[in-house]
Amino acid sequence: MEVRAAHHGERDEVLDLLGQWYNDHGEFFARYNHNDPGFRDALCLVARDGGQLVSTVQIFDRAINLDGQSVPMGGIGSVFTLEEYRHNGVASALMRLAVDTMVREGFEVSLLFAERLTFYNQFGWREIERKFSILAGAASLNAPDRFVIDSFEIARDLAEVAAIHRSYSGRFNVTAVRDDAAWRANLKFAGNQPLHSGEGSEEYFVVCRDGGRIAAYARVTRFYGLSMVMEYGYVAGAVGVDAMLATFKCLGEEASGAPVTSQRTGDHRRAALLRSASTPAAPSALVTHTAHDPALERALDGAGCPVAHHTDNFYMWRVLAPDKLAMRFAMAAQAASARAFEIFTDSRSLFWTADRF
Repeated sequence: MEVRAAHHGERDEVLDLLGQWYNDHGEFFARYNHNDPGFRDALCLVARDGGQLVSTVQIFDRAINLDGQSVPMGGIGSVFTLEEYRHNGVASALMRLAVDTMVREGFEVSLLFAERLTFYNQFGWREIERKFSILAGAASLNAPDRFVIDSFEIARDLAEVAAIHRSYSGRFNVTAVRDDAAWRANLKFAGNQPLHSGEGSEEYFVVCRDGGRIAAYARVTRFYGLSMVMEYGYVAGAVGVDAMLATFKCLGEEASGAPVTSQRTGDHRRAALLRSASTPAAPSALVTHTAHDPALERALDGAGCPVAHHTDNFYMWRVLAPDKLAMRFAMAAQAASARAFEIFTDSRSLFWTADRF
């Protein structure tokens, strides 16, 4: 059994292996491998038994905000082993290699999403509770009606949206840092894990205009069958909050099946992602992240949409380079690791669903 980084010529074979997971011929995973500027063979780990690949793990090259600094983060994903090779140490060997590889490649922290918590615990990852927000009353929000909800166009809108992302998301710990290349790549693969083959590969991306400028934006997909606002942002001040409320109201109307009263322009056919493909007549509540932004939660509550929270712990972090964090935080290595986990567990920290791998 060979356990190593993939060779360049094995890329299609890796996708064929992953394609057995969702029976989609690797199309879902190919969106990352073909479009992610951080993808490289050294970060795609495989186990080969004779003539076939039997297991794989991918390290996703990202950077996150930690106390105002951009810190290299290795995301663990695309973990798959053929059924007949499970429970015999193959995946464990790959995880040990993944840790060694991330340390060698200069990553300082690592994130993964998993249900097999005890499996990943043995390699140093710790589960953290995080909150998803349920906006069941978004359709009836008392929001200003002067805003216009427009469909996002990359050539026209990306620079303005990216600036909002830097100023809004950049305020919070753990958010992913995106340059222009990362933004353009993220737009191609942000649909994330589908409930059914092919689901989630598209997104509904809207911008909220206040006159000529964008005051807020939101990105929507179907996520495990839910209407997920997987990322949003708004400009500072009361105008931005009002624009965000107006955006949530429009999305809530679409999700609930209520008549859309918001002003809209552009192409909104992808608004169908707010409704279940299997039961389109059933209303759907918006799910998103708001716990990091208490001021927005207060505004939502005041406008008639109290926020309910759902907590999960399928969110796992690991410190890889405590010495490097010690230099960043100007403290001893053990204290720096503890500080990192204080950040990870803080409800004001945020990792957007749009950045999930």
